[in-house]
Amino acid sequence: MLSFKNVVVLGAGVSGLTTAITLLRNGAKHVTVVGKDIPGDTSSQYASPKAGASIISFASVKDKRLQDIDRITLQEFRRLAIHEPESGVSYCPGVQYFEADDLPGEDSYWVRDLFQDYERLDKSVLPDGVKGGYRFVTFTANVPHYLGYLVKTLESLGGRLERGSFDSLQSAIDQYKDADTFINCTALGSYYLKDVQDHAMYGLRGQTVVVRAPHIKHQLYKDVGFYDQFCTYIIPRGDGTVVLGGTMDRGNNNTEPEPELTKAILKNCYKLHPYLTHHKGPDAFDIVSVNVGFRPGREGGIRLEKETKYRANGDRVTVCHNYGHSSHGYQSSWGSSDKVLQLLKDSHLSKL
Repeated sequence: MLSFKNVVVLGAGVSGLTTAITLLRNGAKHVTVVGKDIPGDTSSQYASPKAGASIISFASVKDKRLQDIDRITLQEFRRLAIHEPESGVSYCPGVQYFEADDLPGEDSYWVRDLFQDYERLDKSVLPDGVKGGYRFVTFTANVPHYLGYLVKTLESLGGRLERGSFDSLQSAIDQYKDADTFINCTALGSYYLKDVQDHAMYGLRGQTVVVRAPHIKHQLYKDVGFYDQFCTYIIPRGDGTVVLGGTMDRGNNNTEPEPELTKAILKNCYKLHPYLTHHKGPDAFDIVSVNVGFRPGREGGIRLEKETKYRANGDRVTVCHNYGHSSHGYQSSWGSSDKVLQLLKDSHLSKL
């Protein structure tokens, strides 16, 4: 007998919506997603709409858990690209360069078994200053469109999306009296929930520039290592716009775009791929928007853990945590939700 019949998911980002859909597809009768921010909102604390999003992996060769999570996600995105292109997911070829000798460098080559048409680049074809790289085919998602697709899918399965916020898990448990299961997908909110207060969480500021460049069909990346503030990436969204980035800035809480960073992003992306402006220079970009969002970073990685809580009347409820996805929320989305499903199905498991 299923233990998760009536579920409330706290958090309406990509992780919360995906988890809700996974549970509905696997026997949950009633699922309500509750979010302070929901698709269509523009808060900088609501990171999901600000993503690129390219479906590549951030897992190192040693991180078997994240590798497994990413494999599951890639399988679902492959299905979406082939069978549900209306989702906003599509195949996209790409190239990734590395300037670092260590991470992510060699560790990232485990993905050769994951990506289609993987080819490690010969050093003779690498740009100046680049230590390594590979060519591959994976997926990109038109993020605003894809979030809309997730909402439609949720509702088509009988789920609900509503706006709401809580200062603790207990207050949500007390309000939704018929629910037997609660999923915590509150991302950075888990730092502030009174009965969670996960101080391993931290905001990772990202600033990106969306430009109009319908001629760009490839994604490109140049990383300088996991711990640097800057990385250069070019991600087409499939609708004629391209996301240029970017920053991974811990400790910077500025919610407004910083003009000097915008200039640096445009300059770096142009240097990597001058065809962006047809070789007309970094001042020739057709800028659509400049965005700031805070990724939900977490020391120790994603929290996938189950616990039991009680209502005042003694009724027992299950709480499952699924947050801390940092820069890989989309890449981890389906795999993490599958781990939540495993936790709920197996009474002997408390964490994954």
